[in-house]
Amino acid sequence: MRSVRIRLAIAACTVVALCCGGKPEPLNVMIIAVDTLRADHLGCYGYERDTSPHIDDLAAQGVLCERCVSSSPWTLPSFSTVFTSLYPTQHGAETVHSTLRESFPTLADILKEHGYATGAVVNAPALKPAYGVDRGFDHYHMTPAEGRLADGTTSDALAWLDTIGDHPFFAFVHYFDPHLSYSPPPPYEKKFTGDYAGPIGDSFNLEGFSRVRDSMFVQMQDLSAADWGRIVALYDGEIAFTDKAIADLLRGLDERNLRDNTLIVFLSDHGEEFFEHGGFEHGHTMYEELLHVPLFFCLPGRLPEDVRLSRSVRLLDIAPTILDLLGIEPPPHYEGMSIGPLLQGKGQTLNRGGALLPHDVAYSEATMHGREKKSVTAYPWKLVHEMGTEEQMLFNLAEDPREMQNVIEAHTDRLDPLVRLLFQALFGISDTWYVEIAAGAGRPVFDVDVTVERNLMPGDITLHRVLDKSGDIVEAPCPLIIDRAGSHLRLKDLSFSGSLVLAFKVYPERFPVQFDFRIDGRSALGSTYLGEALQTPDAMPFTLKGRRARARSAGRPAGGPELPHILVWYEESRYQGDTSIKLDEETKKQLRALGYIQ
Repeated sequence: MRSVRIRLAIAACTVVALCCGGKPEPLNVMIIAVDTLRADHLGCYGYERDTSPHIDDLAAQGVLCERCVSSSPWTLPSFSTVFTSLYPTQHGAETVHSTLRESFPTLADILKEHGYATGAVVNAPALKPAYGVDRGFDHYHMTPAEGRLADGTTSDALAWLDTIGDHPFFAFVHYFDPHLSYSPPPPYEKKFTGDYAGPIGDSFNLEGFSRVRDSMFVQMQDLSAADWGRIVALYDGEIAFTDKAIADLLRGLDERNLRDNTLIVFLSDHGEEFFEHGGFEHGHTMYEELLHVPLFFCLPGRLPEDVRLSRSVRLLDIAPTILDLLGIEPPPHYEGMSIGPLLQGKGQTLNRGGALLPHDVAYSEATMHGREKKSVTAYPWKLVHEMGTEEQMLFNLAEDPREMQNVIEAHTDRLDPLVRLLFQALFGISDTWYVEIAAGAGRPVFDVDVTVERNLMPGDITLHRVLDKSGDIVEAPCPLIIDRAGSHLRLKDLSFSGSLVLAFKVYPERFPVQFDFRIDGRSALGSTYLGEALQTPDAMPFTLKGRRARARSAGRPAGGPELPHILVWYEESRYQGDTSIKLDEETKKQLRALGYIQ
């Protein structure tokens, strides 16, 4: 197991089941994860096809979450969030070229420290040990060279359970079959076909289509409705085949007398697109067909049965919920919150101090293809923000669950609170610079210049916004000018009463930042202060470069000196460290076959 550099304090308590009486028994945990599974293709979520009778039966034995939001529309960042209760930017596993940071424990780390046998049976190339998601697992069994279908996943998971004796266990059983290619074995390849007689055979992959995604989507416009019906039928066949394998897994737990003492968490990492919005597969958009995922919890006799929660929850909440049900104190750095009280019918989830966002707000990020997108969902309202162009879409999911109507023009009153939540997350999730310009009751004239450059190489100033004292985004009293290809930001002839805060990010983050401030046309050297300690710069303009110099500006000042003044501070994410990895050729080949890399 990789060493964890920073061990957060974990309560040293005995893990007990939620018993109704008698001697407490250790409680096992099993996460059953089906990759690429749309919630709306399961019977328990209203699907008309009989794709999932055994999954539906299992859901009826527990508490089903009707609206669960994934943190990402693709595998690695999504499952990493499940194991860490952190957003992708925080845990670091955002791309196929990045790995989990080692500065926090995973769920498997925590349970292993509490005496659990930890085992995983995994089938996605994007979950290989190189990505760090194996941390804390004693047994981490990747897909064998000859491949593995859902029935093999079940067999290998049960085989591991037979090796651990009487230890309580944490099992992660990962089924990959609904992911491309759609090749369900007989008889599932024809289970939902109907009378289709077109060109799509008993298997579908991306052969014959361009690997450039935009070109691929153009080619797919030639597919008929019947062709798409056949493709979806094959996908549904994969779900039905996986459903049978999950039934065998549950039967295996029964045969080993484990079912009654095992908390089962059923989930998916993301869904799949079938051209509903002109795209296919996953990883490139934030639509509900990707972010709305199934989630339910089962624990016979200890959690209620046949209960449906309509309140929105997040994959972010799974780790703290599991630990809560086991009686283990979650680490203080978790962004998610336990929904244990909701599952047990004992009350509501409360907001936790220190979390970036309230418990009923879902933030999603880390798209794999195309321009980076972020989304914020506070049901029924959902905001999608494209980072490069800053284009935005607003949807009312209650009235328009298929997201066909962008209502941003008609509901600016609903937009503003979501934009605030979005930038609250964006500014809080990674390193951010702040410049507070305080005029007081007078109306001095400020000039603010910020430049990012290293050795004549320009950097980028990104996500720049002007905020009021409460953190709301406001219009600046003068134009905010960005020039020199995005590396130079200016506020010129700024005159107002009160105070404003300029917030922005720098890319690359290691690049030095030069500040030049003037008040009423004169140097603001005597009125400029840095960081919590209110240090003064040595000259004007001044440059902060490297971690040692930035330490001078670390932390928000608690107050301010005589007005007018300018305060500069830097808030550094607590999640630091290089996450880049070098992929071996076999992994590159596997990821290329799935369309994850070109």
